[in-house]
Amino acid sequence: MKNPAHRKGLWLLLLSILILSSIAAGIHPALAYAPKQGDTFAYSETATVNNGQGSYSGYSDKTLTTGTEKIQSVIGNSVLADYSYGYNFSSNQGNSSSGSKSGDFTWSASTFTYVNGTDNQVGYSEPIYVWFAMDPSLPVGGTFWALNTHLAILSRNFSLELPTEGRYVQTIEAEGNGQYQRNDAYGDFTATYTWYEYFDPSTGYIVGYNYTEQDSGSYLGQAGSFTYNDVLYVTATSYPLTAVSVLANTTTAASVASLSTPDLGVLVLVAAVVLVGGAVALAVRGRRRHPLPEHPTSTPPPPAVAPSPSEGALVDLGSRPTEQVVVREVAKVNCRYCGTLIPTTVDRCPYCGGPRE
Repeated sequence: MKNPAHRKGLWLLLLSILILSSIAAGIHPALAYAPKQGDTFAYSETATVNNGQGSYSGYSDKTLTTGTEKIQSVIGNSVLADYSYGYNFSSNQGNSSSGSKSGDFTWSASTFTYVNGTDNQVGYSEPIYVWFAMDPSLPVGGTFWALNTHLAILSRNFSLELPTEGRYVQTIEAEGNGQYQRNDAYGDFTATYTWYEYFDPSTGYIVGYNYTEQDSGSYLGQAGSFTYNDVLYVTATSYPLTAVSVLANTTTAASVASLSTPDLGVLVLVAAVVLVGGAVALAVRGRRRHPLPEHPTSTPPPPAVAPSPSEGALVDLGSRPTEQVVVREVAKVNCRYCGTLIPTTVDRCPYCGGPRE
């Protein structure tokens, strides 16, 4: 006669397999979206410098940008795309400028890195990861890279407001943090930033982002600080966005309530696997099971050298103009070589390098 405990273990195993099969039948694993010809998005971006202290006390500027990126062709994992944008810069001191730029580049749909050229990204360490696309199959807690920033997924069901449309859409919310040394027209500053990006859960393409940077250091030898904020959202997309209620954001990213349907399915699947494991342990007790190996990470280590963009802030998303030199309220004279107004406190022209006298 068979051992009753053994028979009980076999029945539990059979029951668990049936439960697992029924759950698996209703779960469809998320697959990474394959980019295709014609995928496109248009965006609006607002970058501001304000909250100045010390050498930047009372100063502010703003850059308004509109642009478009479009996929021209796809061969395997190689994606050929083009970009174009126009911008308008102005400061509270009366300085202003405008311009536009366009070009093409190639990126990889498997590694999400720029392969040949960029959409005007400068000053970043190789490899440079695209800022506008990610793998939409990544779960909450999963990580990926954008430009030189490592981001972690906080939610797969975040309601993001699109201001021009007056509605909320479902997005994947990710957060990244970092620090770099700014040394450009704004001065020599230590910049600490937080970057929130939002992507379409179906395609992994960008929906919007909010980048905030605090800079502390000096301008022309005078101590100061300022805040740099860059907000972007799409204004038109070839990929449909899912309208949702803002109530989707009432729970924390770590709670079960904020997880999307695939995430809940994964949790139930894990629970079923644990149940099966327990049944197997009863059925074959006394036998040791080897633990499952950990999944190898697909993200690279952090860059060996912190990124130090040569044009403006860390997040130069192909839409930043050449930065404007901040002209402080000090006596100025014309450079004898290029004619530009320069402060009398400097020995050489910051534009052409010629001596002031």
